[in-house]
Amino acid sequence: MRGFTLFLATFVLGTALAAPAAAVEQDWVDCGSTGADAQCTTMSVPLDWNRPNGPAITLAVDRHKANPATRKGILFLAPGVGFDFVLSGLSRGLFAQMPNMLRDFDIIGVDPRGGGLHPLYGPQPAPFRTDRVDCTEPVHDPALSSFPRSQGEYDALVAHNRAFAASCDTPPLGHMDTTAQARDLDAVREALGEPTASFFLYGYSGPLAQTYASLFPQHIRAMAVDSPVDHSLPSVARVADYAATVEREFTRFVEWCDRSPRQPGNPTFPGCELHGQDVLAIYDSVLDKADTVPVRLDLPAGPPGPAETVLVRGDDLAFLTEQLLEIGDMPAPYGLGWANLAFAINEVNTGRGATVFASVYRYSWGFHDLWNPYRAGGCQDFPAQVTGFADLAARERLVATLAPHTRGASQAWDMMTGCIGWPSAGTNPPKPTIVRGAPPILITGAKGNPWAPYEGLRLMSAQIENSVLLTYEGDAHIAFLSSECVVRQLENYLETAVAPPRGSTCPAIPT
Repeated sequence: MRGFTLFLATFVLGTALAAPAAAVEQDWVDCGSTGADAQCTTMSVPLDWNRPNGPAITLAVDRHKANPATRKGILFLAPGVGFDFVLSGLSRGLFAQMPNMLRDFDIIGVDPRGGGLHPLYGPQPAPFRTDRVDCTEPVHDPALSSFPRSQGEYDALVAHNRAFAASCDTPPLGHMDTTAQARDLDAVREALGEPTASFFLYGYSGPLAQTYASLFPQHIRAMAVDSPVDHSLPSVARVADYAATVEREFTRFVEWCDRSPRQPGNPTFPGCELHGQDVLAIYDSVLDKADTVPVRLDLPAGPPGPAETVLVRGDDLAFLTEQLLEIGDMPAPYGLGWANLAFAINEVNTGRGATVFASVYRYSWGFHDLWNPYRAGGCQDFPAQVTGFADLAARERLVATLAPHTRGASQAWDMMTGCIGWPSAGTNPPKPTIVRGAPPILITGAKGNPWAPYEGLRLMSAQIENSVLLTYEGDAHIAFLSSECVVRQLENYLETAVAPPRGSTCPAIPT
């Protein structure tokens, strides 16, 4: 494997890497007017790693260099958004909490095959662009339900998915699973001439981290994974787990409303807009009414496109609810997720508009074309595994029982139904991924996280020999954004490659 990864690694100036470290140093150039003190290059890797001599695709790579006097090696940052974080200078904000990391490591961002999330942070400077999956059809149609109630609605959903996939006829499509991405990362490591690398990954990079560790344990110096998504459960078990988790978090939101009076003059802790009211009854009524009279969302202009108006029904409002739940009850400036959710529900219930839900819709997973690569890759790692309408209807009944208020809306349900009818799906279907021979890997995450259920963290940790699970006791999607304790543990681990004791916890942020 090492032989052909090195053979195929060529960078933007076209130099074959007979001496990889020297060649890379010659090929790094200033990224341009990003103000990020970053260097950029591109790298060629096989489109299909099973055909190493076949067609190739281009990946954009950038780095922020360490202080040579204290340098400890390279650190891959969150592939999928890593390129953008380094390139845009967001690494400075991210690592303001961990300044030693920025000082001691070359921070490496790799825009993954199919293209990352760069529209959020501005376009990549020419010529440093990854071969991107671009689709001409919309990824989401608000006129269609992700919970079809009839064979006709099911057929319409499948037809939409197929039309969307057919409009994405670009080279990376069908070759975007996490196994391919893990081999890409190792090709970058080898091209840089580094025997080992450190990793700081989170969220949907979880399966990538685990896959890399299973394939290349000997090349890991340290690997920290925050709030990872588990890749071991079949789709029906996955949607059930997520549905129960989202409903539990919504119940916790309602309980928070009951104990959190409105504080209009307090921008840090504004309290619950629905305090003292029957939140469950109001929410159920809002969703039921939207099923009959769709809610108008005036979407603000943003990186995905110009301002526009869409009409959404109750099912989409349930998905938007799940988006706001992921932030938890963190105060400003962390996000005010639960406070914003209460405001959003009250806006629609009182007929005052839907500004919060509109803003969330604009940037939410699965709702717009910003996430084309996310859908294309996700359908390979998390195929629908649905045999037809009767099968999906049975799953709808299951999640409706588990989540009577939030309707089973979740990241898992969105991915499953968005992948029904998808071509070339299932190249890397869910299964346990056993990791042996790696140094201790640190997994951390929150007990309350509708996007990455805590039980999934436990399952992932059980599959990784000598891993350590650090638990944040609060509610959050990404634990290090919520907890100074988590930040300090992560920084110490990545600096020393020594994991904290098993069973370590960090308290919830005070609210």
